[in-house]
Amino acid sequence: MPWYTNHIITCKVLNRIARRYERAPLNDLRLVMDHATESLWRKQEHYYMKATSDNREG
Repeated sequence: MPWYTNHIITCKVLNRIARRYERAPLNDLRLVMDHATESLWRKQEHYYMKATSDNREG
């Protein structure tokens, strides 16, 4: 299973990103976090869609 399917690791990654923007304006932080979260969701959705399609074929 890839790292981005583990909620503990994804929380650590998002927290690490947020800590880099401690002094940035809130709007900048919000944009960066939205982008990171959407990327993680896309990766997870792609992984699970591929996993379920592989199970149906095999």
